[in-house]
Amino acid sequence: MGRIFRYCFWDLLRSRFVLAYFGFFMLGSLGIFRFAPSASAAFGALLSAVTLLVPLCCLVFGTLYFYQSRGFHELMFAQPIGRAPLCLGQYFALSSALGLAFVLAAGIPMAAYGFSTNGDIGLLAVFVGGGLLLHLAFLALAFWIAVSIEDRLRGFSTSLLIWIALVFGYDALVMGLVMRFSDYPLETGVLAAMLLNPVDLERVLVLMHLDTSALLGYTGAAFQKFFGTRSGTWISLGALSAWILAPLLLFLRKLARKDWQ
Repeated sequence: MGRIFRYCFWDLLRSRFVLAYFGFFMLGSLGIFRFAPSASAAFGALLSAVTLLVPLCCLVFGTLYFYQSRGFHELMFAQPIGRAPLCLGQYFALSSALGLAFVLAAGIPMAAYGFSTNGDIGLLAVFVGGGLLLHLAFLALAFWIAVSIEDRLRGFSTSLLIWIALVFGYDALVMGLVMRFSDYPLETGVLAAMLLNPVDLERVLVLMHLDTSALLGYTGAAFQKFFGTRSGTWISLGALSAWILAPLLLFLRKLARKDWQ
């Protein structure tokens, strides 16, 4: 798996998509940090871009990357190498390439504009760490979709539908239920519902450290009220880790049973 990882990682670093991904976030981060009145305001603006674009890019590019590797898979399966080491090597290479682009695009503007206080560094760590977990989660989802759906168009469409559902539809559904049953105590249900969406978890991780959980309305206020900053961070990280492991396990199970003929 190590050789597959190194080969794919260096190949991905030359990919136009990865370079464009880095360039977009770099220019966007520099612009936001340049004009934002404070580090907290800058991270709040970047958070919106990250929760919108990272899931989309990871789902779409991850799905297409797996489909386009079909010929490479068939060639390598003729060699003495297992399916899981090959595909996991690709998964971690893709995660590392996109994650490195994301880290540099967030870290370089921070250094350029002198955000070096303890609070800023802690906020950067939470922001980048949550973003990396978000990459791992949605790339795992993308690989599971690609290995489960043979037709490329259907797989691509499924990725887009999942992105729309998690980024837009899920929050609309939760808020609709909260408004409909506002006369009932819904704190526990809302907190449980948040754990089912990795995008909301990333928002919570950052917004709690920004002291602006009110931006999430009822959901964010309830989360901070019951769990507090430290507890909420660990619970969010645990839930995000589950969002990585569950699709990966489903992917490996489907991969082992897949007929490549």
